[in-house]
Parts: sequence; C-alpha cells; structure tokens
Amino acid sequence: MASEQPADTFDLWDRDGDGQISADDILAGITALGLDIDAEAVERLVAAADTDGDWLISRAEFEAARLGRDPEITDADAAFDTFDVNHNELIELDELESLLRTCPGLTDESAESLLVAADLDGDGFLSRAEFAALLAKLAQ
Repeated sequence: MASEQPADTFDLWDRDGDGQISADDILAGITALGLDIDAEAVERLVAAADTDGDWLISRAEFEAARLGRDPEITDADAAFDTFDVNHNELIELDELESLLRTCPGLTDESAESLLVAADLDGDGFLSRAEFAALLAKLAQ
C-alpha cells in the first residue's frame, strides 16, 4: 500500500541524508535524472538559497527559497565570490543580472540602474566594497 503522504522534497534533494543540501547533492540528483547541468550554475543556486554562508542549504533555507521569500544574504564576500563568475574581482553587468535572477524581489530594478547607482568610482564595475554596500542597501 502506497503512503498517502507526499514525498518530502527536501529529503529528495538531501541525497546523503545529512540534513543539509549541498551542491554535490543537487548535482547527483539532476544527473540521476539523466540531465546535464553546469556545476557553477548549481553553486550559484546554492549560494542564492544559503543565507548563513556555509555553502549548504538547511531545511529552513530550503523552505524560504521554495516559498519564494527573498533570500537574506548574510555573507557579502561569499555572495561576491559566487557571482564573480570570471573571478576578476569585479562584478560586471552580466554577473549583476545573474544575481537579480536569483532574487525575485529585485526584478523591478534593472541591473544597469543598480550598477550605476552602486558604482561609486564610475568604472562600470562593482568592487567588493561597492557590492557589499549595495547588498546592505538592498537589505534595508
């Protein structure tokens, strides 16, 4: 007789059963389905849901992300490292657009206008300090 309770989605992704969802758990789950995904995209996904900077998604973080709540980014350096895809120590326009896609509450803001507003030295990029200041402002 089949269980009447639906499967726990968190447990489905927590492949190793440690109570945390890691990038490896997500990669294993997706590849088990026969799908191909870029490891860096999975890391960005984890970073978007990970609010405490430990590179793991707890059940609370999972539920917050699943319910569409805006993620609270508590580690600006970890977020910077995640979205600085080309590792040039600058957040470029396309990288900022990637950040906006992970934060549903920011979709009304254009990446270009955020970049201009946060780019204090006018070089067209966000440094770590400028990025941290932008995150702090968005958190208000």
